[in-house]
Amino acid sequence: MMMKSRMAIATLALTTMAAISQSNESLQIRSLDVIQGAPTSSFTGEARNVAGRVIKEAVIQFNLYDAQGNLVGNAETRASNIEPDAVWKFQAAPKVPFTTVKAFDVKAY
Repeated sequence: MMMKSRMAIATLALTTMAAISQSNESLQIRSLDVIQGAPTSSFTGEARNVAGRVIKEAVIQFNLYDAQGNLVGNAETRASNIEPDAVWKFQAAPKVPFTTVKAFDVKAY
């Protein structure tokens, strides 16, 4: 039980570090998960408004990679009027097959 707790804490710490590197000062990505599917996969995630004001428009752009780490496409999610401290639950279902996803640009206006 103790080992499982330590593993969960270590995993959470690594996830948090990755999310911080994919965020900006107004919008922090908290999670990003691939949902394997056929013929293509999708992904979901959460981002929190930490701007202290309403974010009128938010855009997150993603790179999509195949199992060999090759860039195979891009995806984008958008939201409007995100209240302060609110969590935006985003999702995307790109048409190109991919195995991993990484946010490369986060904009909040």
